[in-house]
Amino acid sequence: MTKKRYGNELHPLYSRWLSITQRCTNPNHVSYKNYGAKGIQLAPDLKSFDDFKDYMMSLPNYDPENLSIDRIETSKGYEKGNLRWATQSVQLANQTHSGKGSNACTGVNWSKTHQRWVARVNFEGKNLFSKVCLTQEDAVKARNEFIVVNNLPHKLQVI
Repeated sequence: MTKKRYGNELHPLYSRWLSITQRCTNPNHVSYKNYGAKGIQLAPDLKSFDDFKDYMMSLPNYDPENLSIDRIETSKGYEKGNLRWATQSVQLANQTHSGKGSNACTGVNWSKTHQRWVARVNFEGKNLFSKVCLTQEDAVKARNEFIVVNNLPHKLQVI
């Protein structure tokens, strides 16, 4: 027998609000270590579903079928002024470095083939920028300059 659904559960934002709430507050949630454990929280004025729904629906580009909720500044929580509707490409560009691998920055890697540092910027499935540099610092600087000059949504990197 299937569970009867009613009310807020039917709203397209409900599962997103529930997921955000769980990963920010529930230590047993698979993503808690990347959110709640790092201090990422849902702001008190968005904790009720109705308040969250009203705010998210008021943001530009409201399109829950094609866009997802993105935190503009990834070190801050789910709070008014830090949320937007974004494409997957914008979200990928806005990611914080995972810390995996030997490189310290997103978009900058050591190339065994070239024996040099390579800076890259990808967006919407296209490689927009690639430059081989002698030092990691030069690669980070070149990547950051390209992002600023082209007004891209990528996070600037710091070593």
